[in-house]
Amino acid sequence: MSQTGKVLFKSIFALAVLAAVIVWVELEYTWQATLVAWSKLGLIATLLAICLVLTSHLLRVARIYFAYNRRGQVAFKRVMAVSLVHNTVSYLLPMRLGEAALPTLSKYQLDVELRYSLATLLLIRLFDAHVLLLLLSFFAGSIWLGKHAVWGPIVLILALPTVMTLMKTAGDRLPKLSFAQPLYANTSSWVSLYAITLAIWLVKLFALAYVASILGDLPIDHAWLATIIADGSALSPITGIANSGTFEFAFALPLVPLGYEMETLVKAAVNLHIFIFFINMAAGAFGAMFLQRKTGT
Repeated sequence: MSQTGKVLFKSIFALAVLAAVIVWVELEYTWQATLVAWSKLGLIATLLAICLVLTSHLLRVARIYFAYNRRGQVAFKRVMAVSLVHNTVSYLLPMRLGEAALPTLSKYQLDVELRYSLATLLLIRLFDAHVLLLLLSFFAGSIWLGKHAVWGPIVLILALPTVMTLMKTAGDRLPKLSFAQPLYANTSSWVSLYAITLAIWLVKLFALAYVASILGDLPIDHAWLATIIADGSALSPITGIANSGTFEFAFALPLVPLGYEMETLVKAAVNLHIFIFFINMAAGAFGAMFLQRKTGT
């Protein structure tokens, strides 16, 4: 199958998943009954959660800005445009197709070479996965590992500098990888990138867990667990449009064995997904306003 054919197939599949979720929610629970849960969340709580999620978007901008400045000066406004649009496109398009937006926009908006932006993308996705696994081990380690749960965070924390040291060694010995060295050759550089990544997820997941706990009448620790897995499911290579279907399944997955009713979990997941969707759309539209037709001053 050609590359175009693969993209078309993935797009059709993703649209089918989205349509199936919309129909399923209506037939099983009705959208009216699902959306009524928003009456539990007050205006102040909603605005606070929105501000926190938007703060996580700005931290993502800061992460890309910091990474790109390791190789040369870039304009913050243009980085903001590229990062916000990339986040929205990556969220909307299925099966990681939207990830191509970062290197493409970075090339034409910021004059950042493709291989450096790709290296940046790979590194921040590695950090994203590490932070999510670390948080998951804190909130759910005891469920799966029992008394051995303490070893999960320890292993993950010790593994990170080991992996980064191996990357630095490979970069020193292989000239073809030297272009990416600004990202990891200096310990303070990758530690700073990781710290920003940790802040991104803590701020965002705190807001989403808070909203989920109210909408679904869930204990906050269970809301954290469900939210970590649900939002992290966007990193999966198989998703619907805007992570539809995958998000709801991932949200319910860890809580069903704990005795929760599927109806309660689905309604909470759908409402939380709507909340994320509209914020992502607003952030992407705002970023698109600052895209330039040509790079320059």
